[in-house]
Amino acid sequence: MKEMRKFRQTDVSRAVLVALCGTASLFAAPQVFAQQQGQSLQRVEVTGTNIRRTDTETPSPVQVITREEIENSGKANVAEYLQTLTADAQGSVPFTYGRGFSGATSAGISLRGLGANATLVLINGRRAAAAVLADDAQRTYVDLNTIPLDAVERVEVLKDGASAIYGSDAVAGVVNIILRKNFQGTQIKAQYGASQKGDGDEPKISLMHGRGDMDKDGWNWLVNLDASKKDAIYYRDRVGRGMVGVSAIGNPKYTDGFDPNGSSNNLARIGGNGWIANTASGARVNNSVTQSIIGSVRNPTTLDYYSRGEAPTAANGFTRAQPGAQAFCNQMANLPQNNPMGGCVTDIWQQVGQVQPDFKNYNLFTRFAKQINAETELAVELSYYHAESRIQNTGTTPSSAVNTPSGVPISQAATLIGAAHPDNPYFGTAARISYNPSLEPGFGPLVTSSESSTFRALASLKGRVWNWDYDTGLFYSEAKQTDTAEKRINVAVKNALLNPTTANVDAARAASAAYAALPAGTVWRIGENAGLNSPALYQALLQDQTRDGVSRMYGIDGKLTREFGMLGGGPIGVAVGAEYRHEMSNLPFYTGLGNYIGLSLTKYGGERDIWAVYTEGNFPVTKRIELNAALRYDHYSDAGSSVTPKVGGKVKALDNLALRATYAKGFRAPSFTENGIQSIAAFGGATVNDNARCAGTGVPSSNCLGVAPTFVQQGNPSLEAEKSTNWTVGGVWDITPKSSVTLDWWEIKRTGLPVIEDPQQAINNGQLTRDPSTKVTAADPGGILVGFVRFQNTSQSLTRGIDLDAKHRWDLGQGWGRLNFGLTWTHLLKQRVTDANGTVHEYAGTHGDCHITNCIGSPRDRIQFTTAWDMGRWRLAGVVNYRGSFNGIDEEGQPCWSAAIAGGRSIPAGCKVASFWTLDISGNYKINDRFEVYGSIQNLTDKKPPYDPETYGAIGYNPLDYSGAIGRFFRIGVKAKF
Repeated sequence: MKEMRKFRQTDVSRAVLVALCGTASLFAAPQVFAQQQGQSLQRVEVTGTNIRRTDTETPSPVQVITREEIENSGKANVAEYLQTLTADAQGSVPFTYGRGFSGATSAGISLRGLGANATLVLINGRRAAAAVLADDAQRTYVDLNTIPLDAVERVEVLKDGASAIYGSDAVAGVVNIILRKNFQGTQIKAQYGASQKGDGDEPKISLMHGRGDMDKDGWNWLVNLDASKKDAIYYRDRVGRGMVGVSAIGNPKYTDGFDPNGSSNNLARIGGNGWIANTASGARVNNSVTQSIIGSVRNPTTLDYYSRGEAPTAANGFTRAQPGAQAFCNQMANLPQNNPMGGCVTDIWQQVGQVQPDFKNYNLFTRFAKQINAETELAVELSYYHAESRIQNTGTTPSSAVNTPSGVPISQAATLIGAAHPDNPYFGTAARISYNPSLEPGFGPLVTSSESSTFRALASLKGRVWNWDYDTGLFYSEAKQTDTAEKRINVAVKNALLNPTTANVDAARAASAAYAALPAGTVWRIGENAGLNSPALYQALLQDQTRDGVSRMYGIDGKLTREFGMLGGGPIGVAVGAEYRHEMSNLPFYTGLGNYIGLSLTKYGGERDIWAVYTEGNFPVTKRIELNAALRYDHYSDAGSSVTPKVGGKVKALDNLALRATYAKGFRAPSFTENGIQSIAAFGGATVNDNARCAGTGVPSSNCLGVAPTFVQQGNPSLEAEKSTNWTVGGVWDITPKSSVTLDWWEIKRTGLPVIEDPQQAINNGQLTRDPSTKVTAADPGGILVGFVRFQNTSQSLTRGIDLDAKHRWDLGQGWGRLNFGLTWTHLLKQRVTDANGTVHEYAGTHGDCHITNCIGSPRDRIQFTTAWDMGRWRLAGVVNYRGSFNGIDEEGQPCWSAAIAGGRSIPAGCKVASFWTLDISGNYKINDRFEVYGSIQNLTDKKPPYDPETYGAIGYNPLDYSGAIGRFFRIGVKAKF
């Protein structure tokens, strides 16, 4: 088997030669190529410019990642690898992120921590359709899981704004994934992975076949097929790995000192599910409870909640004992029963939640290229990707609110257990019930299963005519996804089964034929008696609900490039081009919305046309000075027009030292989720103070300070595109022919950011609906049922940092091979957001900006160190990934996140989320020219993730530290080539 390629036709840059051969001098590389090409330097394409070049070190910083580097990392796919880059930061969407809007169905990258929608992802230099589900129902991005790993030739990461070249979204940078183009032979790979705990099994198989040689035959066809799966890993199987999966952080079992009666931005009562709150004086908090696995019931007279596990007393007023309830609690709970108010407490997240979901996929990619004549090449690319996932969270509860299409939920807090219900301890009187059925065998946790598919087609024609090089293409890309919300609660049937009044029964019979077929008097038995429920009861109570979403893009593009005249350093390069795209997206409501509990409120869609024209010039003023300028005009049918220029320059100060700088304007057009007139989505996680509820009403502070209600965000058709200004200044120094250092300073200013209104301000302004049924005092207006916010162009941001990239090759000699070392470091100097009213938020080194995905924090330092030893048939490699610590505060100047629920104390210690690092190793051995065995160990030292109670992307740890939650993970495989 062999892989041949023309240098001109496959965009192989000198940067790739550097990566493959260690760190051969960047400035010596043209001479190397000249010797290989008979003194005829070929021009190649480099991400960030439309003009082919002989010198691939442009004024813009570009990181080139080869297929070998990805293999050396031991990562399973492209997404996992890219999310270890030091330039990736806040807003990255990991595959394991099952609590977000994207629901662990896709993965995205967020360069510079500006969100996944500020990074443009290209495949072979062209756009692809965005994933159906937008991150936080706002940020659209290309799903990196759709990229077949074995078909990747290299990845080029442009760490600079590039709207003048590519248009919208290229604000923080561009990730260009370049696939193989001229492959001959057959390659088969089979591998298997599993954690040291024996779970998370990960089989994978791939086949790649290629025929024809573009150099000899004038054509090539290749096809790549791979299939893989990942088994779920559960929090309950990671008990003891620090605080992984622990949501009951305030339970007295743990000694951190959190108030068990408090709540956080992602957790309810932190004493545990079923915790009944008490005041500082030890009194029971009136009308306050969280759902219990055996049920807590409200005294109809005093309005205090009591656990069904209690014996009848004068205090609780029970009229009937529930003898098996407490025994069932003791059997099923994973926490000591230490609630002073007698609640049955357990940590349901730890019992049913996941570190990673079940996930399986297959990917087909094929490409055919034909050299029509000496100047013309036709190519056709087709790819199809299919994935299935199953995400499991805590279960829906009968007293959870019902989302409706209007955005105003219907409270179910007043759900009653009927007067004659056998599980009602107030037998003879209907009473409110607070119950969590996640551990019922016939009910189970909250499950959402998804099936997604992505199709991409491209027909391109490139060649030369009248001294112009041309490249044109027709493209089509589509992503589809079907989400199934399994076993959601039919509201009418729920009411009838718990409280079978005449009105409730009539409503249930009208709503459900399955309920009408049940025997008269059927009730839903709960807790210890749930085993008495028939399958027919669950069929009537629980039904699956679905939604089908689509994201589509198609268009045509074309560009012309050529050289004119001659300057002191060579000819002037010129490019002109045009592009037309049509984009559409549609995500409807779930079927049954308004009639079922547990359905997310998300809907968005729209379509638009985009026209663009652009030009670029490259001016080699002298042998040592190069200037570059680009200009692009984009018109969006729904968001207006943008003109974006870019200029750059490079000066070769010494033979081995080049200085470079760029200045660029950019823009990002609002997504359909942001400007759709019908766009609406409910979200949680925002922590606010309900000052109106606290003011002189007698409501305990734990019920009105630091609460996290549901918010509904709405689209704004009047949104304009956000604008950006990018600067980079840096240099490339070849210290020796085997050592090089690159250092770049960068800055990104954005204005007119489309952000939702500040949730706290919205609450202060009264943009909310209350739930009077949650009153705890006579003067209490009730808790916040929902708050309303709208997208608006208001905020500005400033992000600034430094990138360092160093490489060295050490030839060991005497048959010992060579060692390659690499170091990349990104240091965040500033991450600032300024609101419309002038309020400044400083996020660098803090847990913010929590308005961006996961609330994973903005550490100042991210470092990656790589080493690889090649010796004959052996290769050993190691990668250290390091994330610096950051303060456990929302932003500079704010108190420690834990202060409100930990008596003013700082938790974790010092109010810091500790730094985290992992060591991954890999190795392979070539048995002969045809067979190779390989393996890797992720997180070799079995590092546990630091405690991070603030993020809502995972429970107890930072979602990008998920390798620490999983623990040591092994992969082994075999590769055969024919």
